[in-house]
Amino acid sequence: MLAGAPAVVEQARNHAGEPRDTVDLAATPVLAAGAPGTGLTPERLRGLGALFRANAMAGALQRITDLTLRYAQDRVQFGRPIAKFQAVQHQIAVLASQAAAARVAAEVAARAATAGPAGFEIACAKLRVGEAATLGAGIAHQVHGAMGFTHEHVLHFSTRRLWSWRDEFGSEAEWAGVVGRMARAVGSEGLWPLLTDGALPPGFAA
Repeated sequence: MLAGAPAVVEQARNHAGEPRDTVDLAATPVLAAGAPGTGLTPERLRGLGALFRANAMAGALQRITDLTLRYAQDRVQFGRPIAKFQAVQHQIAVLASQAAAARVAAEVAARAATAGPAGFEIACAKLRVGEAATLGAGIAHQVHGAMGFTHEHVLHFSTRRLWSWRDEFGSEAEWAGVVGRMARAVGSEGLWPLLTDGALPPGFAA
């Protein structure tokens, strides 16, 4: 709950053209940080934002995979579709594997979040999906060539969002640091429970 002075809002947009305003609450007293018993700490809210963003990115990766496969099948070069060339097939296979890995990571984190905080699963998901977004978007544009960079083509509506979303609610580097601190906190004896069940020490703060 906020009281008193109004917030200062600075309007802005991300790389994909989506509104991303900055809200300055420095002059606004905070009376309460969430309802009692909700557990909505700043860390928890940031984690939920990362979870939502990871799932959106996983969906965008699947979209660019579908677009890239369709384009490779339709685009004819040297008398045959470019999807027939081994180098292009390899690139599309890598893209599809990255999209699949992102989807699984996001789904596992979402399933874990329905049962508890899922801090480890969310950190891994945002990290893995971010890595997949970087590699996948590059491959999609390589296969599309100059066509994919034109404003009229639909590819950039997904790739520009991937480039923007990977840094929202924490970049890969930030979440890699979180995963590293978690692994250090549990030690060698707790590493397997962490990997298999996301088990963290009581009161651990990322």
